[in-house]
Amino acid sequence: MGMPTAAPDTGVEAIQQTRGPQLLVADMDGSLLLTDALHESLVLLLFRQPWKLPGLLLHLFRGRAFFKRALANVISPDIDSLPVNEPLLAWLRARRADGHRILLYSASDQLLVDKVGKRFGIFEEVLGSDGSTNLSGVNKYHAIAGKHGAEFTYIGDSVADLAVWSRCGSAVLVGGVAGLRSRLAPEVEVLAEFASKPTSLGTWRRALRLHQWAKNALIFVPLLLSGLLFDLGSVLHALQAFVAFGLTASATYLANDLYDLPSDRRHQNKRRRPLASGELALRDGLVAIPVLLLASLAVMSTLPWLFGEVVLLYMAVTLAYSIALKRKPILDVIVLAGLFTLRLVAGIVLLGTALSPWLLAFSMFFFGALATIKRYTECQALLKEGHKNIHGRGYRPEDASWLMSMGTACGFASILVFFIYLVDALTQNGQFPHPGWMWAICPILAYWIGRIWLLAVRGEMREDPIEFAIKDRLSLALGLLIVCLVALAVF
Repeated sequence: MGMPTAAPDTGVEAIQQTRGPQLLVADMDGSLLLTDALHESLVLLLFRQPWKLPGLLLHLFRGRAFFKRALANVISPDIDSLPVNEPLLAWLRARRADGHRILLYSASDQLLVDKVGKRFGIFEEVLGSDGSTNLSGVNKYHAIAGKHGAEFTYIGDSVADLAVWSRCGSAVLVGGVAGLRSRLAPEVEVLAEFASKPTSLGTWRRALRLHQWAKNALIFVPLLLSGLLFDLGSVLHALQAFVAFGLTASATYLANDLYDLPSDRRHQNKRRRPLASGELALRDGLVAIPVLLLASLAVMSTLPWLFGEVVLLYMAVTLAYSIALKRKPILDVIVLAGLFTLRLVAGIVLLGTALSPWLLAFSMFFFGALATIKRYTECQALLKEGHKNIHGRGYRPEDASWLMSMGTACGFASILVFFIYLVDALTQNGQFPHPGWMWAICPILAYWIGRIWLLAVRGEMREDPIEFAIKDRLSLALGLLIVCLVALAVF
């Protein structure tokens, strides 16, 4: 089915208008909607009530229609937030204004189709599978023709719709129109086309959040601090770990986006994510998760077992965060800081060195500060928009001032930890032959933390602080300077 955002083919309006009022029958899944209601229900069940899935799957032995009805009786997606093929919807509304009769016939269960029909209010009749008959292909044609006659225009996106088009003789193509057109019988007249963009590498890049892999650079920090940055074997192991961690993280991002579909679709920015917007099919996202995890397992197969245990812990905490912890104020910030710190731990166990309490304490405070900035900016946005709370989160607009206090305290506490670490006598005589260079890091960190908080207060921090730092030239320059100072202290 064609899931991505559709783009109408211009030049077909005049053809349609010359034919006068006629019957238009629209498909729902992948045509009017940029998703599949059955897939939406299955994903919702899998992530919210997975214990019910085995029992429901047994209903497949009684037929697809029976299974769909059983599933619809148990769970239903948020119909009002499902992504819509806006160009097609606008076209249908224009045809209705011209006097055309418009029906909605779908293979989805009647309980869901009724809700979709009420959402748009343009359909004279809506019909779906009824628990005994699966309204697809030839069954759909006979249902339409039996009530309204054999002459109508059918709007669809699937190979299964060829059985309807070959009999009604008039088509509006949606989705992968080139492939559908090549399989249509020559006598079928195509009145309009709403082509979808094929899923691109850019779509997958955003869905897998490859830019977030930059966070995994923390794995290299213990390598730098231990003076093994130029040891080829250690560097290659760190690169392996970086890729393995990234693949695991991308799998958890997909799982998070599938779990968060309802809340993401009601969020001003997150609704544009590939899965939430319908740009990437849900089934593709589901299939990608085990593929990524298997690839991660293969990459880390030659690394220490302890590293694999850290990755497993990271995945478990991330899933717990997605399911429940991110809705707990304060705790969500602590967990986010802990996830960053786990990346450092992964780098430490990879080298087999001792865990540094200084480094772990610094990491928790520093990344805790960044996490509060993200929540602060969300609260500030709520204040401007007049909302009462962040959908899917536990914060309110009035929490902004408290978050700023907590965030600035954490940020400068991280600098204090770093300062105490430098003045500690054991540190001075320990692993850094030239520790004096590292004193310059304190004012650099103070400046950077102060700057991003200033931008946040001014409303100029519109994204995740990590994403901002990756794109911000000054932040990159300061980060490079810190790396150079550490290298001078070590070597």
